[in-house]
This record gives sequence, structure tokens and C-alpha cells, in this order.
Amino acid sequence: QVAHNAVRTLLRAATDVAAVRWTQAGFGKSSTAPAGTPRNLFGFKDGTANIGANESSAHEEWVWVQPGDGPAWMNGGTYLVARRIEMNLEEWDEETLEDQEQTFGRTKGTGAPLSGGAEQTPPDFAARRVDGKPMIDPASHVALANPRNNAGLRILRRGYNFLEGADSAGKTAGGLFFVGFNRDLRSQFIPLQRKLSSMDKLNEHLRYRSSAAFAIPPGVQGSGAYLGQAL
Repeated sequence: QVAHNAVRTLLRAATDVAAVRWTQAGFGKSSTAPAGTPRNLFGFKDGTANIGANESSAHEEWVWVQPGDGPAWMNGGTYLVARRIEMNLEEWDEETLEDQEQTFGRTKGTGAPLSGGAEQTPPDFAARRVDGKPMIDPASHVALANPRNNAGLRILRRGYNFLEGADSAGKTAGGLFFVGFNRDLRSQFIPLQRKLSSMDKLNEHLRYRSSAAFAIPPGVQGSGAYLGQAL
């Protein structure tokens, strides 16, 4: 509600200067302490290995564009990926808890990796069950997306749940509006997404309805300055 009011205030201030092209309403909660990791509509914690708000060095390495990366007008800015992802909630509800946890590679209750520990315990992808199979499925979401399996690659992600009623059959229209911030799309989001799209078990329950990338210039600095001034 607070964010929505802020948007309306900005829109009023931008009258005759800017116009709304499109919006997506979503909801969630803070990803910082003490609120803890937010959950998606599948009921799982979403963003456990995300870049923290106080990890300034990680922001410099993975989020903010640095001099020499590209055009000078983007220095201090970031590149944003936005994706509207529909979730098949009814189909998901038919899955057993074990199957759901194998899909994510984490426990549903605490968010701990299936290899053991607590939510923030690093996953042990070499751990085996008594039958010799991996405790964390190699095709699970955490196994494919975790930085340890991607040469340390990270992005700053923000996920917002959305619900838009139900159809005549009672099927819920809802999902995740994914927002990810990158220093360089070509070396971060694109290779990661190609990997996820090829074998992520989670894809069986998702539909990717739209996707776009945006260049976000640095913020306004100093009196008399304006957004995008360097460009």
C-alpha cells in the first residue's frame, strides 16, 4: 500500500512529462532481517542465496556497472531483467511434499538444503542418500542456480508474487514477477537462464509469459541534475 501510494505520487508529479506504458502489481515482504526470506506461491522460500542489502562489495561486483564495462553514461547504473512467470498452482498442489522438495532442492518448512543444515547452510551437492542417489537432484532449481555451480556468478533478484483472480474453472491466475539486476546481462543472466531453461525441474510447473531487459542509468546526483543526464 505504501509503495502504491508512492507510485501514484510520482505519476502526479510527472504529468505532461512522462506517461505510464505498463504496470504489474505484485506483493511480498522485505528480504532483510528480521522479516527473513520471503516465500513464493508454491510455499517455498525464494532468494536464500540472494545478494544481501549490506554486501556492498558484491553489489560493486555483480550489480553496478563499472567504468570500462560499456558506455560511460551507464557507469553506476544497472541492467534489469523483468519476467512474468505464471505458476500452475493446482498441478503443484497435486505433487507430494517429497517431489516438491526434490524440485527445489530445499525443504519446504525451513528452506534448508536437502543435504542438511539450516537455511543458510551451503548445499552439499556431493552428498548421497543410502541408495547412492544425490541428496540434491542435479536438475533441481538450487543445484542449477546456486553460485557454487556457476563459477560464483550472482545476480540481485527481487521476486514479487501476483494473484489475478480465477477463471471459470476455478483455476488460480497467479505467479511470480521476477526482477533481476545485473552488471552485465551477457555474462550473468543470459548464461544462467540458458542453463535453467535446459533442465530445471521447476519448469514443469511454470509458464514464462513475458520477458524484457532494461538499461537503468545511475540515479540523480546533486542539485540541478536529472535522470539520464550523462546520456
